[in-house]
Amino acid sequence: MTPSIKQAPICCPGHSRPVVDIHFSAETDCGYLFITAAKDGKAILRRGDTGDWIGSLLGHQGAIWSCVLDAHAHKVATGAADFTAKLWDTTSGEQILSIVEDHIVRCVDLSKTDGGTYLLTANNRLKLSVYDLTASTTPLVQLNAHGQFIRRALWCDADRHALTAAEDATMKLWDLKDRASGPSLTAPIQTRQFKNPVTDFQFRHPAACDQMGEVQVAVCCGSMVQLFTFDWRRPDSLVTEEPGNTFTLPCNMNSVSLHPVDNVLVCGGDDHYIYRVDCSNGAILETCKGHFGPVHCVRFSPDGRLFASGSEDGTVRLWQTEVGCDFGLWQLTRPTVQAVNEMSNGNVLVSEVGDNVNDTPTLTP
Repeated sequence: MTPSIKQAPICCPGHSRPVVDIHFSAETDCGYLFITAAKDGKAILRRGDTGDWIGSLLGHQGAIWSCVLDAHAHKVATGAADFTAKLWDTTSGEQILSIVEDHIVRCVDLSKTDGGTYLLTANNRLKLSVYDLTASTTPLVQLNAHGQFIRRALWCDADRHALTAAEDATMKLWDLKDRASGPSLTAPIQTRQFKNPVTDFQFRHPAACDQMGEVQVAVCCGSMVQLFTFDWRRPDSLVTEEPGNTFTLPCNMNSVSLHPVDNVLVCGGDDHYIYRVDCSNGAILETCKGHFGPVHCVRFSPDGRLFASGSEDGTVRLWQTEVGCDFGLWQLTRPTVQAVNEMSNGNVLVSEVGDNVNDTPTLTP
């Protein structure tokens, strides 16, 4: 019986403190990149398929809590404990812009439909802000969003809305389509209450609607992962009042990511493991072991062939979605084995068993 091939993660060093956020660009002509943020005050840009280091973005004076690449991997936005959100050029590594807020910037996201013109931030004063990066560092919109720390804030519905989630166990949808003239509403158009603090949510990547105008989102709260579907034709309501699926995992989950095509998600949490889960029934398909601390973030690549994880242990690891496929630094080779047979005349017949099945046996006297 052929033994099963084990998961062999690629470890990407570079950070000296816990890695708390990861973001992949979309696929470009040169492949895709990803950015990592850590409490050491560095954001590191890497090749998406191999994890090879491209450059480090240095300039924050405190832990970086959030990072995001624009779709074309031209710009990076970061939010940090030094009360600033910064915009960077990925080609030169130079800082383009620095925005000062009144507390730790916990979440950042760049608009998707216009090359990252608008920056969405959430800080520990519980404020949600929108900036026009071509105009000034004064927010176009600023809202008192939640009652406790905001853990994730993302643009959605072609940048017409923003979705936020917080430790007050709520998820809120905000109407920001008229942001140039100020907020059209100061209250969320939808609020969803959970039993536990929400630690992360992610749309299916890329966050594009299907033909029915629907998009799926996965939410982490406590030890549960819940799946919802938004219908942007009527954004003030979910498709169903109850989540389509709710799965309970072995520990509190800190992060979740949906496969861009397959009905699969990955999630990671306090027990140091990453779980690959079947979204149709909640079955755990694979348990990925390698980190030596809680997993803070996990994200699928845009092609779905790998997922990246960041941990309290200060490392970033890349994992194959389909173990054993040749991709990036994963190259499967068949070992060559010598078969030795003694002949009746005393000679020894040595044959090579390996990749080349047509190898001619060697006769050794």
